[in-house]
Amino acid sequence: MAVDPLLGIPFSPSTAQSKVDIQNCEDEQIRIPGSIQPHGFLLLLDDRLERIVAASESTEEFLEVPLTLILGALVEVVLEREVLGALKAQANSNEILGSQAYLGAFQMRGRLYSVITHRVGNERILEFERLEQLISSELTNQVFTNFVSKLNKLRDEKELCQALTDQVKSLTGFNRVLLYRFDEYGHGTVLCEETDSVLPSYLDLRFPASDIPRQARALYLQNTVRIIPDAMYLASPLRAINQRPIATLDLSMSILRSVSPFHLEYMRNMGTTSSMSISIVSEDKLWGLVSGHHAEPRMVPYLVRSVCDLLTKLVCAQLTSFRSATNLKKIVHFHAVQRRMLMHMAAENNHVAAIAEQMRDLIEITDANGAALVIDGQFKVFGQTPAEEDIHKLAAWMDGMPDLEVFESRHLGKHIEWAEAFSEVASGLLAVRISYIRQGYIMWFRPEVVRTVNWAGEPKKLDHSDKGLNPRQSFETWKELVRGRSNPWTEMEIESATDFRGAVMTISLKRAEEAVQLGEARFLQLTNALPHPVWTSDDEGRLTYVNLKWLDQGLGNMGRWYEEDRLALEDRDRTEDLWKISVARGMSFDIEVRFRSPAETVERWNLVRAIPYLQADGSRAGWAGTCTDLTDRRQRETAIRMSEKLALSGRMTSVIAHEINNPLEAIINLLYLLGGRVKGDDVATDYIGSAEAELQRISGLTKQTLRWSKENVQKAEYGTAGELFRDVLQLFAGKIRNRQVNVTIKGGEDFRFYGTVGQLSQVVANLLSNAIQAVAVGGRIWLGATSSGETMQIVIRDNGCGMSQETLRNLFQPFYSTKGDLGNGLGLYISREIVERHQGSITAESELDIGTTMRISLPTRKPLDE
Repeated sequence: MAVDPLLGIPFSPSTAQSKVDIQNCEDEQIRIPGSIQPHGFLLLLDDRLERIVAASESTEEFLEVPLTLILGALVEVVLEREVLGALKAQANSNEILGSQAYLGAFQMRGRLYSVITHRVGNERILEFERLEQLISSELTNQVFTNFVSKLNKLRDEKELCQALTDQVKSLTGFNRVLLYRFDEYGHGTVLCEETDSVLPSYLDLRFPASDIPRQARALYLQNTVRIIPDAMYLASPLRAINQRPIATLDLSMSILRSVSPFHLEYMRNMGTTSSMSISIVSEDKLWGLVSGHHAEPRMVPYLVRSVCDLLTKLVCAQLTSFRSATNLKKIVHFHAVQRRMLMHMAAENNHVAAIAEQMRDLIEITDANGAALVIDGQFKVFGQTPAEEDIHKLAAWMDGMPDLEVFESRHLGKHIEWAEAFSEVASGLLAVRISYIRQGYIMWFRPEVVRTVNWAGEPKKLDHSDKGLNPRQSFETWKELVRGRSNPWTEMEIESATDFRGAVMTISLKRAEEAVQLGEARFLQLTNALPHPVWTSDDEGRLTYVNLKWLDQGLGNMGRWYEEDRLALEDRDRTEDLWKISVARGMSFDIEVRFRSPAETVERWNLVRAIPYLQADGSRAGWAGTCTDLTDRRQRETAIRMSEKLALSGRMTSVIAHEINNPLEAIINLLYLLGGRVKGDDVATDYIGSAEAELQRISGLTKQTLRWSKENVQKAEYGTAGELFRDVLQLFAGKIRNRQVNVTIKGGEDFRFYGTVGQLSQVVANLLSNAIQAVAVGGRIWLGATSSGETMQIVIRDNGCGMSQETLRNLFQPFYSTKGDLGNGLGLYISREIVERHQGSITAESELDIGTTMRISLPTRKPLDE
């Protein structure tokens, strides 16, 4: 760009006068060149359409008025009345910002102009393009009619493009008209050409994408028609009032916009003086260009260019129609193949295996030459595919891209260097991931297509260190052998693969949901069938699932399991501490605690065990726990220990009683002899009598003990309650007398029972002994018996201190005693054993500070089986 020394604004000089230095052509500001081509002039009007705020220098020449008088002048002073009328009518219409509007052909100062306008922000640009003669409307109507008629007879894309090329050549009269299409990389290939042989033919040649910079492609989409009547022009700079920076004015939609020096030199190197381009836009993308070239300067009127533009848009619509029909046919085919495969997959339990059974159909989903199904290192292939180890390497390569869903390339070697080794069978790869948990991929392959590409000159820009970056100067055919590339994957083929992947993922998700539902059903059945409570929780111990057995125990299904109300309070703290340790270490959890079920008042021991379970990625998902009731086992273990202690106690008691009984007999004999010696001494005789009575009591106890230890030798017989009362009262007469206890027999002495009298006397003696110890000095004890049918009941009641509920619960447990070192806890246990062997029962009722009542129920008749 040059800079005007007067106004300080940039403008584009002719390439005939200076070399182009474009080291950053992508950064060139082609939308705001600050100048126009000189085959017309430009006026910029203010937002009220009252004054001219900027104009091109060429205005002075065309209107024959000094530019200083034009800038700032009223519009009505400069423009003709007809132009003003057309301008105001356009301004009052529903105009789209940025769109061109043709006002008509008008004469000004004896010259004919095509007048075009468009808005830029709140201002308006008026462009006057020199016109040699008026264009007949009959010509345009005839062209449209004939071309539309021809469209209905064209059968394919090639014929359509050729017809458009012919028509543009006929309308414009250029030496050469080309139609070329851009590929996915931006390279343009000449599909059609019409030439009068003045300029060389470029048919079937390829132009590199670098010939058209990115921003120029964007302008082709916005302003679809562009003409350069004379590439050797001298640009006409823009001038503005009030030192306005007019060089920033956006001329994107201007028909007179000055051209990049780079492009002008490109034209000169190409041997063309005049050119025109028409954009072929399909689905908002630059599909191709119609380009006219002339060896000499040539002007094509605006209306003719507009006709060419409209014809091109008609062709675009027809191209879309052709493409849509072709695409529809392919889509129907792809959908038919997918439907056939998916129906088979849906009918099979293993849908992945169903894919492996349809490899021939799998290829047709993308029109590939080969396909591979990879699942967890195992694969199934069909058609042209790489070797087994190469497929494994491809799967491993895709494993390294966890976000990959769809991958496509026609030049796999560009992505993977080692893929060049099998490019003959798989230069093209289209792959989809079908599992994020397992290694699962479907790969489609296309072989290498070796071909020769004819370029219109070498497809690169030459780097001249002294001149910067210049347009290539040669357009002679330059051939390139292309290898390592397959036919490209089309959007429909990629979409077909993507749709199939989605269907497979949907089936996989559905099967996974079914598996989860089945797994949940099995889990529920299994856990609810177990005889133990089962639960799951998170790391905090919050319950996430409980089975029916857990609920049956009266336990809740919310909150932390170790904070359950039915868990013994004294067990909660140690349970919580151990749980936190297990969670922190990720180790199994085991503890024995006490729970109280709603149907029982006693606490039951449970072994609580929990282990962590993991998610697929190895992270901990939660804890699964069970509760095993240990109460019965503990009771059995306790009973075994007690039995062993009782057996030992029995043996020891038998030995002790036997050893005591022998000296007692000797002492009794000695007292008898002593009594004969002291006859006449009343005091000595009384002492000897008291000693004999106490010795008789001790002897009775030892004999009872010996009878208990040898109970199997005693025989059952009939007895009366009175006999039992007399025996025990005689046995405890001294103790009763010493404690001044008042013992009352309330009747029933004559009621009979059947049993081992000695053992039952031991039971009544034990109960009476406990009552004597329970009452205070001077307390009272009542003995009595009642009879009801085949049962006799002995009642022993006292007004002693009574017992707590805890004592009552454990009253008949062996080795349980409230007497401390004075008791061994076997008396009531042995008593209950004796009564139950007689098919009777013994019960206790007591209240603290009120007293205790003991009841013994015994049969009154001899059992039938004796």
